[in-house]
Amino acid sequence: MNPVRILQLSDTHLSPRTHRFHENNEMMIDVLKASDHDLIIHTGDISLDGIRFEEDYPFCREFLSRAGKTIHYLPGNHDVGDNPRLSQPETVMGSAISPTRLDRYRRYYGDDRWVIDSGNWRLLGINSLRVGSGLDGESQQNEWIERQLATLGDRHLALFSHQPLFVDTPDNTELTYWTVDPVGREKLAGLIGHPRLRLIASGHLHQQRSRSYGNIQLEWCSSIAFTTREELVPEMGGTRQVGYLEHVLHEDGRVDTKPLALSAFVNSYLDDCLLEVYPKY
Repeated sequence: MNPVRILQLSDTHLSPRTHRFHENNEMMIDVLKASDHDLIIHTGDISLDGIRFEEDYPFCREFLSRAGKTIHYLPGNHDVGDNPRLSQPETVMGSAISPTRLDRYRRYYGDDRWVIDSGNWRLLGINSLRVGSGLDGESQQNEWIERQLATLGDRHLALFSHQPLFVDTPDNTELTYWTVDPVGREKLAGLIGHPRLRLIASGHLHQQRSRSYGNIQLEWCSSIAFTTREELVPEMGGTRQVGYLEHVLHEDGRVDTKPLALSAFVNSYLDDCLLEVYPKY
């Protein structure tokens, strides 16, 4: 059985309101066109600020559709909103996740979770912003995950998510912007502890990092759009270079991950244009 080859990109942060970050994304279209991977997965923050500006959704969808490839999308916090315990509600232009924002995402991109069986692997894509949100869909997603685990059989398991489920171990219970809500994560214990789980691949932190937790590879995908300095995102052991990832999932459960980038990519720092692209509302 042939291995499953996956191209993962993340955090494209596209918008019609600015040409910031378009250059790298234009080059990424050519990469996607030339891709012969079995699957292409986008792990969220498709849009620059889709939670506040609906125009970002059709723009991003049309921009990336020029690649002519099927892309399996997951939402990021800039697409559906942040943890409500860390952010203000939508009613005051805050960034908190809400049913309205989730519905808007689904109108343009379909379901915010998916399952793909390929070869000897099952790939799960989840909406990490639902974790700990307290919204109705959180329990529905948890029940859906349990059904996928119950029917896994002898397949190996790979999880894709916008946010990492944890930085190094799931023991840290501090609520931060950088990972899923630790209270909600407790309900994912059966997933994290599943003996067939071999890969958790995420975006969000705009750093590339490869670590392991037990038998699980923890792979952080860089952003295509920009990275940050430590003033915005603390040091967590990642490489602050834009790029994307290639995963090769082998029949025996091994995972080979390779960070990739074009030499022409511009390594922009959000710190240099933060108030331009994300004004204070």
